[in-house]
Amino acid sequence: MLRLSLLTAALTLALATPALADSIAYVQGGNVFLSTPDGARKAQVTSTGIYSSVSQADDGTMIALAPGERLHKLSRDGKVLADFLTPISDGAPTAGPVNKFHGPFNPQISPDGTKVAYEYFNDSYETAPGCNETTVPPCVAYKLSKGTLVSNTDGFTPFETYGLLSGWIWPTWLDNQTLLRSDPAGILNDDGVITTLGGAVDPWFYDNNQGLGVISMDMSRDLTNVIGIAGFSDEKLRVYRTTMSPFGAPDWDHTPFTNKVNVPTAQQCWELTGGKFLSTSMAPSGKAFAYGTADGVYTTAIPDKCAPGGPGALVLPGAKSPDWGPADVPTAQPTQPAQPTQPTRPGAASKLKLKLAKRKGGLRATLTTGAPGRATFKLGKQKKTATVGRSGKVTVNFKARGKVTVKATFAGQTVSAKLRA
Repeated sequence: MLRLSLLTAALTLALATPALADSIAYVQGGNVFLSTPDGARKAQVTSTGIYSSVSQADDGTMIALAPGERLHKLSRDGKVLADFLTPISDGAPTAGPVNKFHGPFNPQISPDGTKVAYEYFNDSYETAPGCNETTVPPCVAYKLSKGTLVSNTDGFTPFETYGLLSGWIWPTWLDNQTLLRSDPAGILNDDGVITTLGGAVDPWFYDNNQGLGVISMDMSRDLTNVIGIAGFSDEKLRVYRTTMSPFGAPDWDHTPFTNKVNVPTAQQCWELTGGKFLSTSMAPSGKAFAYGTADGVYTTAIPDKCAPGGPGALVLPGAKSPDWGPADVPTAQPTQPAQPTQPTRPGAASKLKLKLAKRKGGLRATLTTGAPGRATFKLGKQKKTATVGRSGKVTVNFKARGKVTVKATFAGQTVSAKLRA
């Protein structure tokens, strides 16, 4: 029985073996590493210990999430090729009912290395019926929204460049212009949608098996095999086979008690269960995939013809954020620690200017940033957030008396100004 189990494991690993040039980028101990998919050869890319997730392009260029809501474009030998903020990089969380973006999260670089898609979340507060600024206690209506944004990988990119892709997160690239996204923001939506940059959202896939939703979906480059995480606690990892081209496939009718006969666009072949699955990454061949758990990163094969597969092997214990790509692992590790380059800031954000002017009953605060984004203002217990448009300037009003100090935060930087109102 033991010999049979060992043979089965060996066959699974053999099936999962990709082309020799393949590699898996991952994070461990805050650093970026590269490994062959069988874990036999590894290279440490960075030594600063600051990164929390990574993805790689076909040529091996990487994007990693750094502190301060920054993205770093990394070379294969650990050089920081670009260091930039995003339109949602609006500083650390602030207490109270303050409109606030969270992100970027889960940055995914395009196959050609020119773009990066990432997730965002947004807390927004609106005055509830019967409430105003003087209501005691104050009351507001809270809304959480989420979605995806796309930036160029050479520096700050205004959100208008590629548009606001709201509603679905977990972006993965099908090609250099097309994203597969999963995990809808609301009910009665498809689990997976396809978005071409500059185009409309195309509903694609819905898994009606228990109606639990599917997240972290990834699709093979030949558009045949699909993987995703499901279950109430992300305890299922499912493998699907498409039944038709994802492009132009019939939409699922989510209307209650519909008479329409819905046609599945993919069928479930098999699933892994137990524990909690954290992320997925399809191999370039589409014949295998990597997935993350609390134990580390596993790789396993996808058999042909929708035949059932298995859990594969734990090849990278303690690792997280796996991203499987076609570039090889460097033969030598970098001889010096990676050093960040001069940060690329959005416009003139490194020279914020805050001006205060008197107005009836208070003051007017004008912040000049040189770039769009979100700004937060604070005067004592008063806090306000505002959107900075293309003009790179935004103004808010405060009620104030006497000598006051106003602080404004934008892109992780804070300036202050004083005035006697």
